[in-house]
Amino acid sequence: MSKIDAVLDKVALGFEYGNRAYNKIEKTAEPITKVITPQMDKFAKEMDPILQRPVDWILFCYFTSHIPITIFFDLQNLYPEWLLPKFFSQVNATYVAFLADPFMDPSRTTMWWFKGFSLCEAFLQLPFFFFAAYGVFKDKSWVRLPLAVYGAHVMTTVIPCLVEILFNQEHYGLTDIQRNCILGLYFPYFLIPLVGLVDSYIRITKVIRANDSKK
Repeated sequence: MSKIDAVLDKVALGFEYGNRAYNKIEKTAEPITKVITPQMDKFAKEMDPILQRPVDWILFCYFTSHIPITIFFDLQNLYPEWLLPKFFSQVNATYVAFLADPFMDPSRTTMWWFKGFSLCEAFLQLPFFFFAAYGVFKDKSWVRLPLAVYGAHVMTTVIPCLVEILFNQEHYGLTDIQRNCILGLYFPYFLIPLVGLVDSYIRITKVIRANDSKK
């Protein structure tokens, strides 16, 4: 038998072993697949309507992603040290080391106006995220007015942060790259609420005009 034939035999044995292993895994996973597949199909059907509404899809992703970000990072300046898991404080320390974000740096003097914004985020915005995510996902009409109020509120809290970083760069010792990165991270939290505000205004206005035309 030539060397080539020997190599081909080994390759064939490898494929045969792989096929047997795959069939074994497939049989083992079959009961799990039977349970998971209907649930995945149901989830896909529920997701399909919101995927047809791009603005609502953006808002849904915004609110659902904002929940863990708020709990584990944004509110760190409110937590007692013993309550905060070390991993999250280390992630924040790494973030501050790279970008020197003055709002998230615990070593800086407390900015009470920013801490006031954090309190608003904890007690007003965080509960609203759950409410808004459900309402947007299900396309509920009752979510539109609170969404407009939320958008106006959040925009007015983000603007001071953007202005502070933009015009007070030297005070915080930020490089141009650090300043631009911080602005890039904060700006979506102004832009997306603005989109939600405008979209809600358009929807609410249409309903009001339709009701007025019936009178």
